[in-house]
Amino acid sequence: MTRAPGSVNRRRCGWPGPGVLAVVVAAALAGPIASQEAGAELEPARFHHVHLNVTDIERSIDFYRGTFGALPIEFRGVADAVFTERSFILFNEVDEAPDGSQESGIWHFGWGGVDLPNEYKWLVSRGVDIHTSIYRLGRGHVIYVNGPDREMIEVNTMGHHRFAHVHLFAFDVNETAAWYERHFGLPARRSAEGNPRPVGPEAEFATWDEFHRDHRAWSNGFRADNVSFIVYNIPDYEPVAPWWPEGAAPLRELEPQRGRAIDHFAFSYRDIEPVFERLKAAGVEILEPITYRPELEMRSFFVIGPDKVAVEVVEAKPIPEGVWD
Repeated sequence: MTRAPGSVNRRRCGWPGPGVLAVVVAAALAGPIASQEAGAELEPARFHHVHLNVTDIERSIDFYRGTFGALPIEFRGVADAVFTERSFILFNEVDEAPDGSQESGIWHFGWGGVDLPNEYKWLVSRGVDIHTSIYRLGRGHVIYVNGPDREMIEVNTMGHHRFAHVHLFAFDVNETAAWYERHFGLPARRSAEGNPRPVGPEAEFATWDEFHRDHRAWSNGFRADNVSFIVYNIPDYEPVAPWWPEGAAPLRELEPQRGRAIDHFAFSYRDIEPVFERLKAAGVEILEPITYRPELEMRSFFVIGPDKVAVEVVEAKPIPEGVWD
């Protein structure tokens, strides 16, 4: 969408008021938090945004506003985006439909729900593209839907209606969670010693039959602000996991994340220069150095994380201490 410099988009809301910035933290990842000494010394990264490749920004904004209550804004006065309580969904408009298949390190992102059976009926009545129909999981329910460019979005029972999580695939869930703890100060939910892959008599699940019956997966995770990162092992085994599409082959390899429907997610720091130097010195793969991005009026850099996931690190003030500038 193009506008003359300095013009006002009256359809969009301005910067959200203080009431919108109230933070209610969702406990998506229960259980003890394991902390590594090195990770505990770091300033924890703040969660900033999910970035999507879309074919029609206006359509995507309407979808996230109408379906999930996200607030349309002009991000830093230069880009149409949506605000999700404490973070953002940003959009990059592309000419050709991006790949929305679940064959990369970012599986999906998700919102919480309360009464999912009725919410499922509401989603169907609105014509939302249902990827996986509602099913029971523990004491709650799960629904998977497709966004306008087939980005997968999960809605699960959480007692609220907020943007809540990013779900990752990993070859080794412990190594992936430990990487984010080591480099971004976000403590892993479980230690590797206490979280073996569930095979064999010494594992948490003695057999794959039990593993499937309980509808569980080998998982780990971490948290950034009010967003939980859940890390599942890739469904590379047979029979495939019950949450993997029926009839689909096991997933043996992961594709690079950039350019897909879900392009990347981003953390933030007030000053990214020392973060960049620290990650570079630690041998983290730098995808793009610190760059000023006029289309978003901000500075950032990109690194490659585990499982070919691209992670952007942006320079920004955290909510609720001040506006993002």
